[in-house]
Amino acid sequence: MITNTFMATKNSYNKGILNFIMYPTPEGTFVAACQELCLIVEGKDQELLKYKIIGKAQSYIRNVCTKKLGEHLLNQELPKEILKEFNDYRAKKSNEDFQKWIESFKKLKENNKNLHTLA
Repeated sequence: MITNTFMATKNSYNKGILNFIMYPTPEGTFVAACQELCLIVEGKDQELLKYKIIGKAQSYIRNVCTKKLGEHLLNQELPKEILKEFNDYRAKKSNEDFQKWIESFKKLKENNKNLHTLA
């Protein structure tokens, strides 16, 4: 689960790490966000959204660093609602993937059983 405290190190003007998330919404759009910069964008095209969030992050960092606006602006937190939506999506996706794995395993087991009866 991603929480508001998943930043292990503090970003500075000289170095840092950014974490991005993306998930689909029930309305058919996608949300992309950057945890440390608290940037959030929404759109219908998932690929375009990736470029948008990265472009916004680059512009944001450039402005904060060149204008020395404060390193705290490089170490923010996403709103709890965004993290909840993302974690809910991940939990659902993980469950779906696990169910697919179980079905595949059952089929494999059944096929293996049929091979033994042919021999």
